[in-house]
Amino acid sequence: MPRPSEYVSRSELGWPESPASYADPRSGLVVHYDGVDQGLAGRNHSACLAYWHNTRAFHMGPSRGWVDVGYCVDEATEILTEDGWRTFHQISPGDIVLTLDHETGMSEWQPLQDVHVFPAMPRELVRMEGREHSSLTTPGHRWPVERHHRRTGTERRKHEDGTWARTGRAARGVKGHERMWATTDTLGHRDRIPLSAPCAHLPTEPKWSDALVELVAWFWAGGHIRSREESRGAGTSVAVLQSEARNPAGAARIRDALHGAFGPPCEKPPRAGGYTDGIPWWREVRSRHQTGFHLSSDAGRVLDEHAPGRVPTHAFLRSLTAEQLALFIEASPLGGGHGDRTDDARALGQKGRAAAEALQFAAILAGRAASLRRRPPTSSTPYPGWKVDLHRETHVAPRAAAAGKAEFTLLREPYEGRIWCVRTPNSTWLARREGTVYFTGNSFMCCAHGYVLEGRGLYRAQAAQPGGNTTHYSVTLATGPTDPITPEQVNAVRALRQWLREPGTSVSGRVLGHRDFVSTSCPGDRAYALVQNGTFEQPPGEITEVHDMLGLRIGSTGEAVKLLQLRIRRAGFGDALGENGADSVYGPATAEGVRRCREYVGSRALDGYGDRMTAHAVDQVEAAVTKRALERASEAFGPVQDEDDEPAVG
Repeated sequence: MPRPSEYVSRSELGWPESPASYADPRSGLVVHYDGVDQGLAGRNHSACLAYWHNTRAFHMGPSRGWVDVGYCVDEATEILTEDGWRTFHQISPGDIVLTLDHETGMSEWQPLQDVHVFPAMPRELVRMEGREHSSLTTPGHRWPVERHHRRTGTERRKHEDGTWARTGRAARGVKGHERMWATTDTLGHRDRIPLSAPCAHLPTEPKWSDALVELVAWFWAGGHIRSREESRGAGTSVAVLQSEARNPAGAARIRDALHGAFGPPCEKPPRAGGYTDGIPWWREVRSRHQTGFHLSSDAGRVLDEHAPGRVPTHAFLRSLTAEQLALFIEASPLGGGHGDRTDDARALGQKGRAAAEALQFAAILAGRAASLRRRPPTSSTPYPGWKVDLHRETHVAPRAAAAGKAEFTLLREPYEGRIWCVRTPNSTWLARREGTVYFTGNSFMCCAHGYVLEGRGLYRAQAAQPGGNTTHYSVTLATGPTDPITPEQVNAVRALRQWLREPGTSVSGRVLGHRDFVSTSCPGDRAYALVQNGTFEQPPGEITEVHDMLGLRIGSTGEAVKLLQLRIRRAGFGDALGENGADSVYGPATAEGVRRCREYVGSRALDGYGDRMTAHAVDQVEAAVTKRALERASEAFGPVQDEDDEPAVG
């Protein structure tokens, strides 16, 4: 079946392509409603277009700040590229960034597909802050998480009335973590965010010898570079110093690595002068306190090529095998700097930020959790520097940390800067904020006139039903609790469902309600009844009238009466129903409510005008609901476009 004939695309609505991250929902379609009566059934289709534009504008406005999808981070957040960390100013589509394959748990280098930057405006963001994690994101920002579970092996089943049956008691013998997606708002206590992941794109065959890799680590951490003018030796330009008394094992390792890379030591320089002789050599000079391993210009040039200025290049680190990365990380703290250990971390300090960044980069490729922080001067180290912490923990559970004894903050706060997000094939990317590192990653409306209006569209993650945003498409009826659901509207949902089932998308034909995912009134009792009885799952074209209130009178009872009472309340005359409220019984109180609704829209409303729901009565009650909804919408959003106005084309 082709796309529904009455289909209004994003481009026809004047909207760009949705920046929502890629998803391939295949589990079905979820029906939603607005929650507030809109009265669109009795108006021109232009009112539906205005509603859809206003809905998007509202969610993009100061009160929500979703920016259509809202999977965004603040300006201080960085992204890891193959050449190091970058801000959103410094990246563009095609750049290679580190992502997470959430199926395998391995990190991968992938190209950026899109970079979306949204203007500064007042928003409310969520801060999650602790020693190992710092993020400031929109509430709808998506996270790849691992959710802890303990399973009994039993299967939950529903009763015929749709309620869940008890499973009874059983031993919880199966434990583990299930890979799932969550948003900042829906993160649970059992959800943990990955701080690291082993890289799947590391070489398997070594390009360099292990001896050279270890030498670069010692050179990076504790080497010295001397200019030719300062050197009095024959072409000596690089030296690695180590205390034989305090660290004899370290001195022995340097000696072995030099021997493996450049052969045995040269007791006497082969020639005098400051020029190269084309032969890399090294020699050992001992003093009372330390041993100096001096390299010739040719030998020093080899180290300087991979670590210019004693900073290993990203290209060199990416060329190392997993074993060599582990060797580099293990040897680096031994070479110098200011290393220390805590109960859950191993740390190394460096004077220069670039040098510290290199160790963090190596740790990330090796699948180690690593954070970077500025280190203030101390009594033993009078100059400021940078410290890299290599953490034992590989995940952080923000909700659990905030509820526990750990110093962890989780709160909402105002934010007025720009927000940004990217799109990658894996729908994830590695982020850094305040030195901490972590992985971080409504489609349609069917209106009362039978049109399908595109929201996020095909192959986009939703933000409508927590727990099903990447598995199900969503559709809103744009109705409130007492708005009528028109036959054209039902048929539009059927046409949308059948289109989604085409081979190109292969979505399941199952239709659910929002309340099947979370505790909510959505999509309203009337729409949910249509979900449960399979009305939406019938083929399009079979338009079936939806029952209404016509014919009700004093003495009637049941759900239709309750619907009438709810509409009376929506029209603003709930006080007429008295203490019993919506009790499903058509009595004098309900009759008075009907009479006042009719009076509100201009009827003479004489005594007895509420005793029976004639065609005029039904029409005037619905008109009263619409009139009240328009008054409320005007107060909230400004004047709503009427049918005599030109259609909205924002």
